[in-house]
Amino acid sequence: MANHPEATRAQPVERRSLLEQPSVRYELAVLAVVISLGLKFIFETFNSPFPFTSFSIVAIAIIVWYCGIGPGVLAVGLSSLAIAYLVPAPIVSNSRIPYVINHVVPALLVFWISAARLRADRLLRQARDELELKVEARTAELRQVNEELRAEITERKNAEAALRASEQVARGQVEALVQNLDILATAPAPENLIGQMLSTIGRLLNAQSVVLWLLDEVDGSVVLRAAAEGENFAAADSEHPFIKHPRSWKDAPALAEMFSTGVPAVVEAEDNLQVSQALRDYFRSTGTKKFLAIPTLMGGDVKGFIGIRHGDRPSYRPEEIELAQALAHQPMFALQLNQFAEQTQQAAVLEERNRMARDIHDTLAQGFTGVILQLEAAVDSMSCGQQKEADKHLHRAAGLARQSLKEARRSVHALRPAALERDNLWEALKGIIKGTTAGTPLHTTCELRGKLPKLPPSWQDNLLHIGQEALTNTLKYAQAKNFRARLTCNDKEVRLEVRDDGAGFEPKDRYDGLGLTGMRERVEQMNGQLEITSARGKGTKIVVALLRP
Repeated sequence: MANHPEATRAQPVERRSLLEQPSVRYELAVLAVVISLGLKFIFETFNSPFPFTSFSIVAIAIIVWYCGIGPGVLAVGLSSLAIAYLVPAPIVSNSRIPYVINHVVPALLVFWISAARLRADRLLRQARDELELKVEARTAELRQVNEELRAEITERKNAEAALRASEQVARGQVEALVQNLDILATAPAPENLIGQMLSTIGRLLNAQSVVLWLLDEVDGSVVLRAAAEGENFAAADSEHPFIKHPRSWKDAPALAEMFSTGVPAVVEAEDNLQVSQALRDYFRSTGTKKFLAIPTLMGGDVKGFIGIRHGDRPSYRPEEIELAQALAHQPMFALQLNQFAEQTQQAAVLEERNRMARDIHDTLAQGFTGVILQLEAAVDSMSCGQQKEADKHLHRAAGLARQSLKEARRSVHALRPAALERDNLWEALKGIIKGTTAGTPLHTTCELRGKLPKLPPSWQDNLLHIGQEALTNTLKYAQAKNFRARLTCNDKEVRLEVRDDGAGFEPKDRYDGLGLTGMRERVEQMNGQLEITSARGKGTKIVVALLRP
């Protein structure tokens, strides 16, 4: 039984419970004195000396330590009385008083030391308990701070992921724009032109297929205009419900709402009452799990939609839908070009195509360059823990994206840039330069010399786009620290000069892409002169000189 662990643990508990009773403690004090006297009498029976004083002092110390001050006082008093009346004094002394004093003084000293030790131990336990409470409170605070830090870290990671996603979308927009401009420049067959653009959308969005449906306003049916499945531009499926029954799209509330509101429709293909049973069965047979319908606009009216199909994938993010909307404009540009080809002479089509290509390049491509610049700056600020600076860059990026989208829509309708409707040429150009580079390492300087005359609207448009294109090239290629724009006006000419201190290039070796070609075409329209001066490591200077009308 003594070896059983539970019994071993239970014994201290019982001992403590007995000592907590006051009567037991006092009884132990009396018992200690009685035992001391009993031992003395036993030893004297055998004529052996017994150190009663020393033994009683030890007993007093034990009683004070385990039973407390009150029982200790009782033990001192009883042992002193025993010495005074029961214990004979030494033979050498005729009086008991010194003998009693010799016992009482050490007994009191031991009592005082034991009591002080007991109080110190009690204070130590109290301090330890208070310290444990403080440690527990501090631990709880640290745990809460740790949880808050984890939440903040998670929030920062989510924000960085959103920034990276936004940057990826912006890069995708620019990449698609460049590819589609190359498609426009090579002038393929009209069907392939739209098919290649749909293929680009499918590749950037990792889609199963991308189909352009146009609405026949006479009978309310939809007509398959073009389709792309990978590199296959003739991916028409005769089993598609809209081909079998062209007006069955009206049985899908999601598509009907898209046509009426012009807002993209996101459809979960399985068990979705927003689409017809026939369309759900078709999606199931092709492995389609999600479907995105982007309305195609022309003149502000919905003329059809682009259907983008996906297999099993996460839900569409807002930036993906925004990217799909931006890309959907480009097949409509191509469709408009085809309509121009059917209605006008080839020369007029070529001129209009070049205008649209220049306008698209000068709005979307340049605008999204500024968006990417601001997003990259936001990512850098986020990584440095500068949340407010990151928010400013995000706000500027959103503003530039909205502005670029507006300008793209205006270019489709051959309208003037919105900046020129608000301000004159110089204020518009200066605003674009400052707005695009705000918060970036590129330092810009804008200078107007002379009084700005009233220029023809076409001159203002061309000069604005030339300055914007020069800024875009600086941001994309030059890695410059400074950019300077100067507009000089006098009685004879108007002169726009832009320069940077970047990497520069050799004009004879430079691929003459759409940007420089667009500059030359715009200057030719104004019967002016264009001078491009550049060398590797010495920056670039572009000068446009126009004789005043």
